[in-house]
Amino acid sequence: MSPGRPLDLGGADVDAVRDALEGAVREANEAIRAALRRARVRVGHKPGEGPVTEADYAADDILHARLMPLVPGARWLSEESAEVAPLLHGEPTWVVDPLDGTREFLRGLPEFGVSVALFVGGRLALGAVGLPAEEAVLSAIVAGGRREARRDGVPLPALPDDGVVRRVVVSRHDYERRRLHYQIPYEVYPCGSSAVKLVHAAGLDTDVYFSTGPRSVWDVAGGAAVFEGVGGALLQVDGRRLVLSPQEIEVPAFVAGAPADGLALLRRLGAPIAD
Repeated sequence: MSPGRPLDLGGADVDAVRDALEGAVREANEAIRAALRRARVRVGHKPGEGPVTEADYAADDILHARLMPLVPGARWLSEESAEVAPLLHGEPTWVVDPLDGTREFLRGLPEFGVSVALFVGGRLALGAVGLPAEEAVLSAIVAGGRREARRDGVPLPALPDDGVVRRVVVSRHDYERRRLHYQIPYEVYPCGSSAVKLVHAAGLDTDVYFSTGPRSVWDVAGGAAVFEGVGGALLQVDGRRLVLSPQEIEVPAFVAGAPADGLALLRRLGAPIAD
């Protein structure tokens, strides 16, 4: 599917699917807030991956129930639920992280979110990010000749693509453990969830998100849709565009910004920019 070709959702209307997606993410937001209101949150651990909570599973159940009927024949790829069968390239696929930033959720930091994206024809088509702490939902359509994003129904403005970098957001781990801010010649601040960092960079309070990677596609895809909806781009460390796919779970290091801003950061860091 090329960006300008009409978006084929098996007869489903893309605007209706987007509206339903926003509604599902709002329900997932509320399930996460409900877990926070309890005196105690049940926590488990996935070997080699970190904590998982009852809020992760509650949000995942809601999203699966609400999203799967929307697009005929769609498949499901989530961090917190098993695949029914191997994914085939090009099939419509929901890619979901029901609670991105579980560690921050458990620390009481408002840096967690719900990340959902739909890939069609192997390309990112639309997506949404829920911000439970702010009771907000952002969504975007980035295929079928459309590129637009909104927050709670209000259109978001396009990013200024001026090559000027003032603020950079990085992972809280890179900030607290690796002291990455001492290596970046701009104002730097930490945040937990990848989806939330992409929303920060899409919302004009940050110029670039620098991800040292690797991340998982479900961490990034929903925020990437919102980010692309305001004219942003994910760039690999050599400056080439990063193309996400449900077939590639691991996402390498990248910068996310308006194209000129992302390149400006990479050049200041001495990255080997491809011709």
